[in-house]
Amino acid sequence: MFEEIKRRTGLGNAFDRVRNTDKETKETKETKSGGDLSAREKNKERPCPKCKAPLLGRVVKANYYVCPVCGGYYRVHAYRRIEMIIDEGTFEEWNKEMPIVDPLHFPDYEHKVEETRQKTNLNEAVVTGRGKIYGYDTVIAVCDNRYLMSSMGHNMGEKIALAVERATAQRLPVIIYAASGGARMQEGMISLMQMAKTSAALKRHAKAGLLFVSFLTEPTTGGVTASFAMLGDIILAEPGALIGFAGPRVIEQTINQKLPEGFQRAEFQLEHGFVDQIVERRDQKEVLGTILKAHSGENSWQQWTRKGGEKPDRVNLFAEAASALAADPEALPPKSRKAPFSGTMRQVTLDKIDRRHQEPWDVVRQSRKSGRPTSMDYIETLFEDFQEFHGDRYFGDDGAVVGGIAFFGGMPVTVIGQERGRDSQDSVNRKFGMSSPEGYRKALRLMKQAEKFNRPIICFVDTPGAYPGMEAEERGQGEAIARNLFDMSDLRVPVLSIIIGQGGSGGALALAVSNEVWMMENATYSILSPEGFASILWKDAKKADEAAKVMKITAEDLYKLGTIERIICEDEPATAANLLQISEIIDRHMRNFFAACAEKSPEELVNQRYDRFRKC
Repeated sequence: MFEEIKRRTGLGNAFDRVRNTDKETKETKETKSGGDLSAREKNKERPCPKCKAPLLGRVVKANYYVCPVCGGYYRVHAYRRIEMIIDEGTFEEWNKEMPIVDPLHFPDYEHKVEETRQKTNLNEAVVTGRGKIYGYDTVIAVCDNRYLMSSMGHNMGEKIALAVERATAQRLPVIIYAASGGARMQEGMISLMQMAKTSAALKRHAKAGLLFVSFLTEPTTGGVTASFAMLGDIILAEPGALIGFAGPRVIEQTINQKLPEGFQRAEFQLEHGFVDQIVERRDQKEVLGTILKAHSGENSWQQWTRKGGEKPDRVNLFAEAASALAADPEALPPKSRKAPFSGTMRQVTLDKIDRRHQEPWDVVRQSRKSGRPTSMDYIETLFEDFQEFHGDRYFGDDGAVVGGIAFFGGMPVTVIGQERGRDSQDSVNRKFGMSSPEGYRKALRLMKQAEKFNRPIICFVDTPGAYPGMEAEERGQGEAIARNLFDMSDLRVPVLSIIIGQGGSGGALALAVSNEVWMMENATYSILSPEGFASILWKDAKKADEAAKVMKITAEDLYKLGTIERIICEDEPATAANLLQISEIIDRHMRNFFAACAEKSPEELVNQRYDRFRKC
């Protein structure tokens, strides 16, 4: 049977690990509290919650309590969750024992709570404490739905609030694994007040500039969804988890309709912009460790000059460029608007471009070529450990904009790019890089997050323009672009924008209110397309090639106009074949950019960005 399951699912390692991970038998009581499985439990069949396939307990445990047949997720006890996530021997539990609170003197409530405590060996529906994930300290709270469906009463709200307050005092991040059926009815309005209590505690934690990661598991509903669970700086979810305010049965009874398949599941919430990332259980510790590392305060941009830029832990694709910088870290460019691209280097690049005798219309066509590297190509080449985050937290997720956190030479950064797609179907799905309001709002959300946690921002611009659809107008396309221009202008971290293909109108500018704007040699940056320009001014779209000349939209023209700071030379038009070579050049210039930024205070960065546009 096992061999058949291994063949069908490709998850044979889960079964192979069983032979190597059996440990000494522990007491049954330890199993109750969420520790290792007892000998009896290891050899007991545990039906999958989805497909009902009978599986040995040790097989389920070895596969992180995920069915290897259908991928269905078992609900995990709080202590087991902590065992899976927190470094061994580092967990210190807080507020383990709390007296029963029965504010309404509800009939049989105290008896029911005491009975639940005996059955689950839990004092309350949440376990809180402090531990380490890959050596990074964090406060963690894990809900356990064995305890009255993890409904939130006074003690659960109090334990979460106390943990968050202690995290604030100790300046620690908070991770909460949410799972709840909602409010605890037996406590009435006192239960409802826990929503405000936990939210207020998290607000103080946020104002202190600290990280909160919310992890949504099956099920997260009711008052928990409408309070702490949806307030994370980063919101993660397990695959297929039920996430919503009103329960599915309540909705169906209210509207008298059958809900569609997948409604309120994690994938639904990702599509609708409320979840950053869905994370498989086997990957959760690694993802959380990467997030904690990025928010640890290590290797900030202010330290870049002193360190000369760290080499990444992985094989450095740009060793030669990094070595050149490290060999002469004091050789910083002089301070002027065109400083990073001046003197001999500037003249050599401009001479190269001039000798190529490219017509502006040829550059337009090159910028639109399907084989040009996309934002994701540059992100994957230039940065390490990229974690993509989704959604605008209001309406949806826009595939035309990608963004998240990554590392550049060991420094945490926020990376955002307009993504036009790598093949025909991908391009259609991403609307050819034409962003909708939710794309711009996602980008701005990530930028504000970067400012809170003091991360530099790198934007890759590649769009024909903002998406012109009716639904985009209904959701406020103009407002979304305007808000980006408004809020980007005073971000207190370095902002760099690189135009790698088309820089179409306000749709491009919405990601280019930066301290510096660079352009690839075969990129364009324009008020609108040459076809649109010719159609409006000359009533003849066929004169697009003439329009491209007079519009001054090439990198060379715009550098001379003073609207960009650097041209990235393309000895051959950018393709997958020379991506690494071009990325090496960008890598070297980015290191110089951050070295120059490290000499400025946040106020000076804001003022420099303001002056940059004030001179136009």
